[in-house]
Amino acid sequence: MTKTVTQAIEELVRATVHLSDEDMGREWKWGAYDEEGLRFALLMTHHELCDLAVQLVTRTKAQPSQAQRILAQYHQTYRDLTGVLAGVRSEDLDRAPREDEWPLRETLDHMLGAEYGFLGVNRLALERHRAGNATEPSEAEFKEFRKPYAQPKDAAAGPIESVRNAFFEIHRRVLRELADVTDAELEKRATFWENEAMPIRFRLHRFEEHLRQHTIQLDKTLAVIRPPTEAHRLVRNIYNALADVESAEEPAEDLRAKVATTIAERAAAIVT
Repeated sequence: MTKTVTQAIEELVRATVHLSDEDMGREWKWGAYDEEGLRFALLMTHHELCDLAVQLVTRTKAQPSQAQRILAQYHQTYRDLTGVLAGVRSEDLDRAPREDEWPLRETLDHMLGAEYGFLGVNRLALERHRAGNATEPSEAEFKEFRKPYAQPKDAAAGPIESVRNAFFEIHRRVLRELADVTDAELEKRATFWENEAMPIRFRLHRFEEHLRQHTIQLDKTLAVIRPPTEAHRLVRNIYNALADVESAEEPAEDLRAKVATTIAERAAAIVT
């Protein structure tokens, strides 16, 4: 079975993210490029993903809606977060950088809660508007509707793999449940905690901005408890480039398969 680009990237990340700065100087060659060391394997992967994204966009005929563009921006932020978490270990999750500051797990739990909350607010507004009901929901209606959108109590519990999976699940759900928002619906109002209802356009952008805000908080915490290595920084760049490939609607299996094979073979070579 042919690997996807995302699967190939995950293999490469597992093979490299925990390598030391000294490891980055290990011999690795790509054509005439033989002086950069192993870091060039990660730099070339970023290069290949960027080029693939350009080719996919060039082939794309259908234009995404405004909501799809907003969700693509949100996906970019999610992939940046994925890059941050790639270097985190389970023992890091409950280490506070300082006595009065949140450990990683508390920040991540807050971030997950917002993902579920934002999704519930948007879905409630969309369903009411689509039913021709422009009134604000009562507190009882709001609470009842939000039940399927409640954050699981153990979402941020367990090892780092479980936390990564929790973000993957809610992120996939957001992309799936909000992809059909029309341009006109972006201007409809959605009620949350503020004194006034805000446009759905604003609510969709909040997914990205809230993730970015607290990704910076994670960065600050990690700078104290586990400063990023060169490998971790390079992996984070790769995930950011991967986001554009994943958001491209154009299948172009010929292009995708070629890049996926190259990256998977690269990962296997580094492991051996």
